[in-house]
Amino acid sequence: MMKKTHHSCRSSEETQENILLLRGKNFPPLEGVDHFFTTRQGGVSTGNYASLNLGGHVNDHPEAVARNRALLMAALGPQAQELALVNQVHGDRAVVAGMEGAYPDADAVVTDRPGVVVGVLTADCVPVLFADCQGRVVGAAHAGWRGALAGILDNTLALMETLGARRERIVAIVGPCIHAASYEVDAPFRDRFLQGTDNKINQAYQKFFSNRAQSGILTFDLPGYVHGRLIENGLDALKIFNLEQCTYALDSLFFSHRRATHRGALPCGRQLGGIHLLP
Repeated sequence: MMKKTHHSCRSSEETQENILLLRGKNFPPLEGVDHFFTTRQGGVSTGNYASLNLGGHVNDHPEAVARNRALLMAALGPQAQELALVNQVHGDRAVVAGMEGAYPDADAVVTDRPGVVVGVLTADCVPVLFADCQGRVVGAAHAGWRGALAGILDNTLALMETLGARRERIVAIVGPCIHAASYEVDAPFRDRFLQGTDNKINQAYQKFFSNRAQSGILTFDLPGYVHGRLIENGLDALKIFNLEQCTYALDSLFFSHRRATHRGALPCGRQLGGIHLLP
């Protein structure tokens, strides 16, 4: 049975150019690698996008998004030379940065080139960063429920291996995302995860769904499910870390698509999780 073992890590906060960057801090340093998660703080966007919106697909002013991305790269310093993103489609496809032009349709991007910041945009979905420091390969995956169920994490790890990574060496960092307390779902949603699985997997996946004691409302532990899929894919549980921050609950820190939906404040901005090899 797949065993859920949360290994949380505290985050350190670093403010540069008015941008707040979050990094895991209570695990061994990633030698030769820098990783980060942005918040909504800093930047120049206004309204629903205030203020560090890094998503160019949510109808924010293109000039504001470009300025925000420039501020982020400046905050990362000269060792971050290029930002490699993808056109996220909630699928299972991973690509190598730069191999298919700018913004290919995919939900994960990997690289073995120093200075290339591979990143994913989120506003409740799970950003997962990967690093094989010895093999000098990094990756970033956008794991919403559709992509996680379809196998985006599996495919990201497999693509990293083609560049020389080895699963037993890979560290994974689960960034800010929606947590179970704020993620209400229905029975048909749950059935998507359970149908077509054998009894062993069915029992393992059941634990990510809970009924609230008094209301009976069903909730889903998306980061828990992501953690479980990483274990299924052969990652060492001791090398999987979680910042344990909920995008829905922390209004002042993060954009949340579900929170914005509940408030009638769509569209909303996106934060970014990124990782890159140092020279």
